[in-house]
Amino acid sequence: MKIVLDGRKVVRRARGCYFENSAYFTKRGLNKRFVLHEFYHHLVYLKELDIPSRIEEKDARSYAREFLRTQHS
Repeated sequence: MKIVLDGRKVVRRARGCYFENSAYFTKRGLNKRFVLHEFYHHLVYLKELDIPSRIEEKDARSYAREFLRTQHS
């Protein structure tokens, strides 16, 4: 996965997005939670899983939240 800071593919009002094996972040969005969220999308992309986008977004938020929770325990 390639990480691009202040990339042009970040949609308006977003802090990060994942597109074709690259994660694009704004300076505000380059934090652990957003990186983990986009990493989840990377895993789904690599495994070629066919998940509806609404469910994938929900799962990505849960993944980042649970990962950070286990790191702080």
